[in-house]
Amino acid sequence: MTVKQLTILLAALMTSSGMAIADDAPSPPKYPFSWAPETLGEVKQGDVNRGKAVAKANKCKKCHGKTGISDEDDTPSLAGQTAAYTYKQLIDYKYGARDDKSMKKATKKLSTQDIADLGAFFATQEAEKKLGTKAPLLVTKGDKKRLLLGCDDCHNESVKTRKLIDIPATLEGQKPQYLIDTLMAFKEGDRENDLHSRMRFIAERLTEKEIEELAGYYGTKPIDDD
Repeated sequence: MTVKQLTILLAALMTSSGMAIADDAPSPPKYPFSWAPETLGEVKQGDVNRGKAVAKANKCKKCHGKTGISDEDDTPSLAGQTAAYTYKQLIDYKYGARDDKSMKKATKKLSTQDIADLGAFFATQEAEKKLGTKAPLLVTKGDKKRLLLGCDDCHNESVKTRKLIDIPATLEGQKPQYLIDTLMAFKEGDRENDLHSRMRFIAERLTEKEIEELAGYYGTKPIDDD
């Protein structure tokens, strides 16, 4: 074999090897996030029973309760949330769009299928009842002067059958302190994973008193209340 033939053979072997490595390489992170058809397909394939097993294996109940109802006022409950919303939030933690040390660690080893399964499981769990009985005007009508729609225009049970898949179906029964912390994070720009900056736009226009009133209406009874 001539030197030229040997060179060609080595080049071919290196190319073949490189292709094999590329084929075995992990898929890149799903960012920037978009509701691409394959992403929606993965969410729809979420399995409730597998999700229950994933939740148990990863000790989700330590913070979010066995059925997705949190034991802490500043920790979100996941019960009854849409699978798509839970999926996006966990993906955001996994790839750094949401910053939380414990959740980054919790999602690090989860596959996107695991995350879809978790979303499916928590979506089947029953949420707590809200504490408020009389809805503030911001909930029912909003404030046109501030370009604010009513909260219920987006956060309602019909979201489950509509295409607002990245929006929490309902805020009812969520932990009140978590609602306050979340709205304040959007207001101050500390949380930036809302698609199209929708919640940042809304929260920036709310007063702290209004945020507390909304949390008092949508939230469940604080844990430390007698």
